[in-house]
Amino acid sequence: MKREQLIRQLSKEARAAGGQLGVDMARGKGGHCVVRLGGRFSIIKSGEITPLMEKVIRKQLGL
Repeated sequence: MKREQLIRQLSKEARAAGGQLGVDMARGKGGHCVVRLGGRFSIIKSGEITPLMEKVIRKQLGL
């Protein structure tokens, strides 16, 4: 799964849960971006996201 696909999917899930996913492309360094949900945040690298990494990101965001 590509980063853009993951962000789209996380955004839909956040809206369904009553929150809003914030994406800050400028905050990350070297192709990374920061996503925020409530008081939690995670760093997502560019390119291909493995299923294990997706699971870690979801856990960090509380989804």
